[in-house]
This record gives sequence, C-alpha cells and structure tokens, in this order.
Amino acid sequence: MTIRSAWHLPTGQTREDTRLAASLGMASSGPLTARGGCAVGGLQLSGTAAASMQARLSPGRLWVPGTSAAAQGGYPVTVDADTLLTFADGHATLPRVDALVVRVYDADYDASGRYEVVLEIVQGTPAGAPVPPALPKSAELLYEVSVPAGASAARGITWAAAVADRRRYAAALGGILPAGGGYGAQGTHVGQYRDAGGRLERWDGGQWQKYIPDAMLIRSPTLGNTASQTYTEALAGAAPLVATFVAPSSTWVHIAIGARAASDNGGGAYLSVNVRPKAGGADLSTASDDRAAVYTGAGSASVYTSFALGRLTPGVEYTATAAYRTGSTKAYFDSRFIRVDPVA
Repeated sequence: MTIRSAWHLPTGQTREDTRLAASLGMASSGPLTARGGCAVGGLQLSGTAAASMQARLSPGRLWVPGTSAAAQGGYPVTVDADTLLTFADGHATLPRVDALVVRVYDADYDASGRYEVVLEIVQGTPAGAPVPPALPKSAELLYEVSVPAGASAARGITWAAAVADRRRYAAALGGILPAGGGYGAQGTHVGQYRDAGGRLERWDGGQWQKYIPDAMLIRSPTLGNTASQTYTEALAGAAPLVATFVAPSSTWVHIAIGARAASDNGGGAYLSVNVRPKAGGADLSTASDDRAAVYTGAGSASVYTSFALGRLTPGVEYTATAAYRTGSTKAYFDSRFIRVDPVA
C-alpha cells in the first residue's frame, strides 16, 4: 500500500496502521520512524546489594522503534512493576560489557514466532578491553553494565561503578529533547533542539552546537606600549590579547574592547580589534579608528568602545585580537580587555 490512514476506514485498520499513526506526534528519526526513548523519571537500575549479580529495574514507560522493516512502526511499552534481573557470571580471566535492552518480538517481521516484549540482557564478548555488544533489531538500549572477570554470586558486580546509563528520552514532534540522551544521542534532523545541562543546543546535521554560545571575556593587567602609528597586534612588554569565540546561529556578536590608556604628549592612544576565522583566512573586521577606544588627553584614563559584527558562519570559531597604535611618539595600555557576546 502506498498511502494509508488510521481511524478512518470502517474496517481493515491493521496494527501496523495504528503504530504508524501513533508515532506521528513524536520526534522523528526518519520518514516513517519515530525516535525511541523513555519517559523521564522511570526505568532506574540499581543493584540488590553493593556487590551482587542481581539488579532491580524500576517501573517506567518507553517507545521502542520497530527496525525489522521500514514501515513497521513503533511500540509503546510499559514496565509496570519492579523487575529483578540476573546477570550471568563473569569469564574466569576477562571482563565483558553487557547491554540491558527492552526488545520487541513481532513474528510478522522477525520470524521469531513470538509476539511479546521482554527485558533482555545481551551478553558482550569477554576481552582485555571489552566493548558493548551489537544490539538486536527492535530493541531500545537502557544500560551497559561492566561485568568483571570472575564475577559470581560470591564476588559480584560492584554496581556503583559498573553501570553506564544509556537511556535516551522521548520527545514530541518539534519538541526539545530532555537533558541526558544516552545511547543514540545524535540529532535526527537539522534544526532539532535539546536541553544540555540547562543550555539549549541545536543539531546542525553533524554535531550539537550551543544555540547561544558562551560569552567570552579575556583580560590582561600587564602594561605594554607601542611606537607604531599604524595598527599592530604587538605590544612591547605585554603578550597579545586574543579572545576566541564561536559564532551563534544568528550570525551576530557584540564586541567590546577597553583599557587604561595614555600617550606621550597626549598625542593619542588607539585600541581596536581584528576579527578573523581561527582556522585562518581574511579578516572580517580590520582594526580602524572607526572602531577604536581612543584617549588623547593628559595623563591616563579608562576608555571603552563596542560594536556589533554580523555575517559570521554559525558554529565556526573566530578570534578577536586587540590592535594598537599611537598618535604621538608612544602609547601605553594596561588593564586591557576584550568581551564577545553572542546575539540570540
């Protein structure tokens, strides 16, 4: 069938029709598939003792994508009571990594002869440097458990250090993925968002990028001077001042620069900035008097200027490097700073 509907025909709606329809409101992982994951707060794994071969999984709910066929749809699953799980004894001399999954058996697709859902421990291969096992089809990974060599009922798994939480969390279509993520935490489409430690991140097709990258502040209390009457990034007696920042999705940042400045005979101390891609390339903004903090009086004073800079490439790292010149014999700068604020 090339087109189908659900809760429409008077008869003939299949289980597959219903599964496909139910997944329409969930975050997608492909044209016909929804992203698997758990409801937040459930399916917690804990050992029955500090060191044992048994663990207990708490109740919870999840969505398990069917992956044996393109149009299989997914399965809503509920674990409605605490479940006791027993892990097999360890290899005599080598450790292994086991995977705890929720697995759907559906004979319409997998020739298993079964129609059921189970909590299943997939054993890994013992090795000096063990890796997690490959997962079966139509299975959602919950945890990976390190089983030490020689583990048994007498000398069990130390649960506090053995469990790697691989739960990912379900989300509505167009919704923000909850914090965590676990296994398969890659995004599924450009423009998807997730909560990452209280910060919003956006999937750009290859990696998660902070939606609004961190502000960057770099400062130096060291006094330096220059006799150059054209802009230079070098100061005698002080290291260059460079702020590295990541361009936000808006392509705009706000740059502020300042210092305590002085010059011989009050001829002028000029502080500006060069902005360029960190990986190399032409300057996007070149130091100039139009974008400079300037002091031309007697003695010294704190000076400051700021400006907006746009047309940056989102996700790319740039550098803002302070540049200086004098309008007289020599100019002096200390308490220098550069601040870069991404614009939402």
